[in-house]
Formats: sequence, C-alpha cells, structure tokens
Amino acid sequence: MSATLSLSQVSRSVALPDGQTLRILTGVDLQVAAGEHVAVVGRSGSGKSTLLNIIGLLDAPTSGQYLLDGRPVDGLSARRTARLRGATFGFVFQQFNLLPGRTATENVASPLLYASGREFLARKRIARAMLERVGLGGRLDTMPEKLSGGEQQRVALARSLVRRPRVLLADEPTGALDVDTGSAVMDVLEELVRVEGTTLVTITHDLSVAARADRRFRLDHGVLSEITRDTLATATAHRETVR
Repeated sequence: MSATLSLSQVSRSVALPDGQTLRILTGVDLQVAAGEHVAVVGRSGSGKSTLLNIIGLLDAPTSGQYLLDGRPVDGLSARRTARLRGATFGFVFQQFNLLPGRTATENVASPLLYASGREFLARKRIARAMLERVGLGGRLDTMPEKLSGGEQQRVALARSLVRRPRVLLADEPTGALDVDTGSAVMDVLEELVRVEGTTLVTITHDLSVAARADRRFRLDHGVLSEITRDTLATATAHRETVR
C-alpha cells in the first residue's frame, strides 16, 4: 500500500557561526496522495534537497507538522525513525553511488543484506528479477564501470525499488544524463511506480521532467508554490531548466 504525505507550515532554519539564522524552508504546505507523482523544481540552493530529506526522515523540520499516513513523525526515537524510514522510503540520487567492484546484481541486492528470513536468503534472485524489470537482464554480472550512464541509473533505480518502498524520493534522477537517456530512465521509473502503486516525489531543475508529474511545484527562497499550466506549457515547449 502506498503512503500519504502531509506537510503543514514546515520550516527549516540553521544557525550560522556568525550568529545569523539561515532560513532554508518557510511555511511549506504539501499534501501528496498515495500513488501520486509530485515534482518540485527550483534553483540550486532553493531548499529542494532539504525538503526531500525532511520527507524521507533524514532531517527534521525546525517547526511545522509532518504526517505520514495520518500520523505525526516528530517525537519518534532515532531507532524508530530509522525503522520507519527503511520500511517506507526508497531514494534515487543524481549520483548513482554504485558500489565499485560489485556486479549489477550485487549492487541491487545490497539493501537486502539488512533484510531477514526469505528476503535475505533470496536476495540475489530478487535482485536479478528487479534488473530484468528495468531492462538489464543481459547485464546482471556487469561491473558498474562497464555500464553506460543510463544503465547505471537503472541499476540505482532497481536498488531503490528492491525492497518495494511505499514512497520513492528521486533527487535529480536525470541530472547526470543526456536528454534522451534521461527520458528513457523516467519512462522506466514511471512504469515501475505505476505497476507498484508507489508514491513518487521528484526533485528536479528541469521543468520538462517535472511536466511528467501529476502535480508540479516550484521552490523559491524556501517558499513552495504550485506551477501554473501556462508556465508548464511554455517551459516544456522550450525544454527549460531552472538554475
């Protein structure tokens, strides 16, 4: 079952060494339904990664409320937070972070080393099946350095999905790829989450990538606002990016 996410007046700030306060997020409201694909665009330094870290329970807001499946996540112990994160979220990053000296199968199976019972024992079989699903059935025993950029990203996708997360958080998933390869990766990603019913949140600077989502938002100086249809149509036609 997919998860629902609800952020209400979420802010994040940090104290600087000179005594000043850096405000990263300001009063963010965001509701994402189960199985929905939402995209957030913004310039570098706009707070996109901070927002994703809060959603993925890697960071905590300074103020505001975050509900996961209708339940607040603040106040949980570090251990319970880690367990909830591992059971709920999968992460895809711009940098593929594949393990060198490990085959595609071994990379995808790595999250299952922390599983128990049948998942642990069947980790290689499960990993191979996921690689088949992303179109890499012929590259199971290939090392990362022998894979193209698009193939490496698909291995990273398979790794993020191997434990069947209810929410997939993708941080610039096509940022290191050319346009055609990036589009192909998004095709694979969207097909997988559609079949699994996974909730998907994509962070990107590319409005043409964001156009593929069910809803799109812009994060500017820590303030989140929905992107209008007119802006989206113009940006998509010109393959715009947000810097």
